[in-house]
Amino acid sequence: MGFQPQFLETIAQRRSALRAEVSALLPAPRPIVWEIGCGHGHFLVRYAGENPAKFCLGVDIRLDRLERSGRKRDRAQLGNCHFLRAEAREFFHALPAGVTFEEIWVLFPDPWPKARHNKNRLLKPEFFEAIAGRAGEGARFYFRTDHSEYFREVEGFFAAGEIPTWRRDPAAPWPLEQETVFQARAASYHSLVAVRTSHPARPTGIVAPGLPPPATPMSPA
Repeated sequence: MGFQPQFLETIAQRRSALRAEVSALLPAPRPIVWEIGCGHGHFLVRYAGENPAKFCLGVDIRLDRLERSGRKRDRAQLGNCHFLRAEAREFFHALPAGVTFEEIWVLFPDPWPKARHNKNRLLKPEFFEAIAGRAGEGARFYFRTDHSEYFREVEGFFAAGEIPTWRRDPAAPWPLEQETVFQARAASYHSLVAVRTSHPARPTGIVAPGLPPPATPMSPA
């Protein structure tokens, strides 16, 4: 079943507005720290404050969370910390050419625990392959979750060699411990750090389930 024209027009307008917003925020090539699902901003605001030389950008789809994040950022008077309302994969496609990932953080993402909903999980091999195209060798990926099955699934991608562009580094330190709302609710959690290898990345598109692909190809890094 195809998409309805009105739905396609709404998505096109949203993506166009997002591209304009991202381009205004990132007018020139630069490396960024990207937090996917920034929640209430507890982590990224502190991380940006302790790393003033890094450009930190958090995305979330919940407006109330972003408003709280922005207030925390403003109180801290941080010029290197920004928040945008966007679905992660649409934000990725909206990035201008030359913008690269220095670090990617995914803290307590929605695990979509029901088997029929697993397709909605963000962390799949194609996602890692896509972000590798914008990450230089040595870039870091940080993942933390309280959902054991989701963690084992992601861990298994590395163990099976499905992601040659990234290698898990069990000895890598966790740069900052800052309890988020979701971490505070967790009885326990699992953490994983991966490092970008020198393996070439294949051009890979990532599209959120239930959404049409971008109208134009992804901008090259």
